[in-house]
Amino acid sequence: MKKILNTVLALVLVVVMALVGFVYYAWMVQKRSRTAAATMTETNRLIDKVRSIAMLENQYTTAIRDMLLKNNAQLPPEYLAIPDSIQRIFNNLQGNGLLDSASNTILFNLQRIVNEKKNYNQEVLNATPNDPQLARQLITASRGTALRASLLTEVNAFIQLHRNKLINQVDKDLHYTLYSFWTTIIISIFTLILLIGEGRYIYRLFMKLRRSANQLHKREQSFIRLAEESELIIYKSSFDGHFISVSKRAAEMTGYTSAELVGKHYSIFLSEETHKELQEFYMNQVKNGDDYSFKQFEIITKAGNKKWVEQLVTIIYDIDGRVKEFQCMVRDIDKEKRNEDQVQYLQERLEAILDYMPSMMFVKDMPGRYLLVNNRFSEMMNVAKKDIIGKTDKELPFEWVHKYSSLDEEVMATNTRVKLEDTIYRNGKEYHFLITKFPLRNADNEMIGICGIGQDFTEKANYIAAVEEANKRGKEAIAAQEMFLANMSHEIRTPMNGIIGMTNLLMKNQLTPKQLNYVTAIRSSAIRLMSIISEVLDFSKIKAGKLNIQEEVFDIHEVVANTLLPLKLQAEDKGLTFITQVDKNIPQHLVGDDVRLTQILTNLVENAIKFTSKGSITVKISLAPKQTTENQVNIAFTIIDTGIGIEPEKHELIFKSFSQTHASNSRKYGGAGLGLAITKELIGLLNGSIKVESSLNAGATFHLELPFQVSAENTVAEETDRLAKTDAPLIGKNILIVEDDDINQQVAFQTLHDAGARADVVQNGKTALQILDYKKYDCIIMDIQMPEMDGYETTRQIRNKNINTYIIAMTASALKDEKARCLQAGMNDYVSKPFEPADLIYKILKGTGEKITEPATTATTAAAPVQEGLSFDVVYRMFSGNKASVKKLLKELVKQLPQKFEELQRLADEKKWNNFYILAHQVKFNLSVAGMPDASQMAKELEMDARQMINLDNVKERVEQIQSIYLQNVHYIEEHLANA
Repeated sequence: MKKILNTVLALVLVVVMALVGFVYYAWMVQKRSRTAAATMTETNRLIDKVRSIAMLENQYTTAIRDMLLKNNAQLPPEYLAIPDSIQRIFNNLQGNGLLDSASNTILFNLQRIVNEKKNYNQEVLNATPNDPQLARQLITASRGTALRASLLTEVNAFIQLHRNKLINQVDKDLHYTLYSFWTTIIISIFTLILLIGEGRYIYRLFMKLRRSANQLHKREQSFIRLAEESELIIYKSSFDGHFISVSKRAAEMTGYTSAELVGKHYSIFLSEETHKELQEFYMNQVKNGDDYSFKQFEIITKAGNKKWVEQLVTIIYDIDGRVKEFQCMVRDIDKEKRNEDQVQYLQERLEAILDYMPSMMFVKDMPGRYLLVNNRFSEMMNVAKKDIIGKTDKELPFEWVHKYSSLDEEVMATNTRVKLEDTIYRNGKEYHFLITKFPLRNADNEMIGICGIGQDFTEKANYIAAVEEANKRGKEAIAAQEMFLANMSHEIRTPMNGIIGMTNLLMKNQLTPKQLNYVTAIRSSAIRLMSIISEVLDFSKIKAGKLNIQEEVFDIHEVVANTLLPLKLQAEDKGLTFITQVDKNIPQHLVGDDVRLTQILTNLVENAIKFTSKGSITVKISLAPKQTTENQVNIAFTIIDTGIGIEPEKHELIFKSFSQTHASNSRKYGGAGLGLAITKELIGLLNGSIKVESSLNAGATFHLELPFQVSAENTVAEETDRLAKTDAPLIGKNILIVEDDDINQQVAFQTLHDAGARADVVQNGKTALQILDYKKYDCIIMDIQMPEMDGYETTRQIRNKNINTYIIAMTASALKDEKARCLQAGMNDYVSKPFEPADLIYKILKGTGEKITEPATTATTAAAPVQEGLSFDVVYRMFSGNKASVKKLLKELVKQLPQKFEELQRLADEKKWNNFYILAHQVKFNLSVAGMPDASQMAKELEMDARQMINLDNVKERVEQIQSIYLQNVHYIEEHLANA
C-alpha cells in the first residue's frame, strides 16, 4: 500500500503543476482576447459611422429624386435634417484614438466630397420651384453620379484601411497564441507520459487484487448473465411448484415481473385442464428418473392472452438424492405454432376455393407433370383427377392435349404469359374460355412450373355479340337520321342564305315604307327559320350522343359578363330593365365547359326577353346552399322575368321537344319549341338540374344549378386577399415600370408607391434596355403593346443580356393565348388590366422570393362613393380607396381620351392598323377605369379586329359610337370630380 500511496502523491503533484500552467495560459489568452475585442468593436463603430455618411447622403439624394418624380414642391420634413446629421458624424469622428494620418487624410477628402454633393443638391432644390424640368435634368446629370462614385471610393478606402489594421493585430495575437499553445502542448505531453507510466504501475497492482476477487464470483456471474441475456425464461421452482427465482425476460413473455412471480405457484399461468396434464407429466418424470424433459403447452398471460411455449425441465437433487428443485427454461413458440395452424387452415381453404371456382385451373412442374387440377378442369376436359395428376401431356390420350401443349412450350421459351381464346363444346353446349398460361417462380425468381387458368366468359361473349348487333342497327339508324338532317339543313340553308342575302341587298335600295316593311318581314322570317334549323341540328347531336363536354379552366365572371352584355342590349332595345346580380364569393376560376354554359344562359335569357313585353329581366348568380366538397362548387343561376308566365300544369311540357305552352306562341313569338329542350339536355350532360316557378300572366322564374370543379388558380386569389390587408408589403423593393400610356403609368406607379416600393417609369422598351445596363431592379412590370419595341421583344433582349430579373407582363389583351406568349418570350408572370393591386403585389413578392405570411392587423380598402350613372369601383380598387389619386387619374382621363379618339380616327384614315390596335388597347383600359364597361368592350372588339385585320370597313363609325358613349357619360365623371 505504501508503494501505491507514493505513486499517487507524485501523480497529484504533476497534475497540479499542469493545472497551474493551463490557468496561466488561459489568463494570458483571455487578456489578449479582450484587448483585441475592444479594438475590433471600436474599429467597427468607426467604420459604421463612415458608412452611415454614405447612406444618409444617398437617402437625401433619393428623397430629392422622388420629390421631383411626384411633382412635389419641397422635401418631406424628415429629410431636411440629413445634412446636419452628416456634419454631426464628422464632428464625432474628430479626435478618435484609432485615427492615424492616413485615416485623417481620407476623412478630409470625404468631408470635402460630401460638401460638394450637398451644394449640388441645394442647386437642384433651388431650381425646383421655378424650373422643375431643369431640376430633373440636374438630379440625373453625370456630375451627381461622379460625386457619388467618389464618395463611395473614399468610404471603401477608409473601410479597407482599418480592416487591414485589424488583420495585422489579429496576426500578432495569433502568433502569440500559437507559441503559447505549443508550449502548453509540450508540457501536456510530458505530463501525459508521466501519468501513463504511473497509471500503468497502479493498474498492475489493482489487477492482481481484482483477479482474486473475480475468481470467487465467476461461476455465479456467468449463470446470472446467461439468465438475463437469454431470450428464454430461466427460473427455479421448488418441488411443489413455487417459483424460487425468475429471470427478467419473464415480463416480456408473460406480463409478470420477476418480483411478482417469486413465491407464486406456476399454476397461475395455466387453465385447470392444462395444470392437471402438466402435473401428471412431471410426476412421471420424477418417477421415471428422467434428468430432463420437453413439453409444449399453452399459458395464459397477465393480460389474459393465450400463448404457446416450449419448456425444458431439469431435476436438481440434493446430497441425499432427493428432488431438491426444478431448473427450467421456457421458449416462446406462439408465432411458430400459430403459423403452422394458419398454413394448414389456408391450405384447406385454398383447395376448396380452387375446386369450386368457375374457372378451369391446373399447375405443372418443369418436367410437365400435372401437380394440380380443379373440379372445373375435370368437368370441361372430361377427365378424372386421378387419371391426370402425376402424368405428362405425352402420357394422356385426349385430343385437347396437343392443342394446348404448344402454349406450354411458348411459356417455357419466353418466360412470359400467353393467352388464347377458345371455344369448347360440352354436352351440346358452346362455352367460351379465355385461357391464360404463365410461369410460376420461387423466391429467387427461378421458374419452377406453369400455371394455366381458363376463364369462362360465355355470358359476356353472348352479351357482347348482342350489343354489337344492337349498336350496328342503332348506328345505321343514327347515320340515316344524320344524313337526312344534314341533307335537309343543306337544302334549306342554301335557298335561305339566298333569301337573306337578297333582302339585305333590297334594304340598301330606296324602298317605300310599305316595301321596307315587307322586306323586313321576309328577312326576320328567314332568320327565324335558320335559327330553327340550328336548334334541330343541335338537338339531333344531343340525342345521338355526339355532343362532347369539355373540361377546361375558365373565368366564370368573364364568361357571364360576355354572355349577358349582348342580351342586356337586346333587352334595353325592347324597353326592358335588365338587372344582373353576381355573388362575389363565387371562385373566379372554375373547370368545366364554358361554351355550353354560355349556350344555356343565352337560351334561358333570350326566352325571358322574348316572352316579356314590359317590365324587367333579372339574372342572379350565386353559390348554391348545398355544396359537395372543397374541390367542387354548385353554382345557382336564377332567371326572373315579368312576362306572360306559364300555367303550373304545363311546366313539364316546356322542356319537351317541339312543344309550346300555347299554339299561338309559335306564330306570335317564333321558334320551334326546341330551346328549352336543348337547354335541359345540356344541363343533364353537365350533371346539373333545372326547375321553373311560374303562373299565367305572373312572369316566370327558372332555377338552374350546375356543378363545377374549383381550379387551383383560386389559391392565388386567397393570398392576394391577405396581401391587400398588409401595409407597405413592397418596402425596400426597386421596381421598373415599362409602359407607354400616361394613365397606365400613373396607375402602376401610384399602386407600387403606396405599397412601399421605389418605382422608376420608362415609356418604351429601348429606354428600359438602356437603364438596365447601369441599374439593377428587383422586378420589372412590362406592358405588352408598345410602339417601336413591344414587350415581347424587350423581354427577349433583356434575357439575351443574361438579366434574370423577375418580369411580370401587364396587358388588357383579349387574346386567349396571351399568357402563353408572355411566358414563351421569357416573362415570369402575367396580370390583366385593370389589375387588382393585391394581385400585382402578391406576384411581385412571389417572384422576388419573399415569404408571404398573414399580417397581424387588417386594413379595409375604401369603396367607391355611390353615384348614379357610372361605377368607379375599378379605379378605387386599383388605388386602394385613395381619393386623391383617383381624382388625379380621372382628371387625366377626361383630358386625354378626346385626344385619343381623334388619333384613332387619323390612324383609321391612314390605315396604320398596328398603331391603331395599340392605341385601342390603351383606350379599352382607360374606359374600363372610367366606369364605362360597354364602351370598353367595344374598344376591345376594335383592338382584336385591327390586330387580326378583319371587319375594318366600319372602323371609323365604331370609334364614333365609342366616343358618343363617352360624351354621354363624361358629365358623371365631372360630377364625381366636383364631389370627391
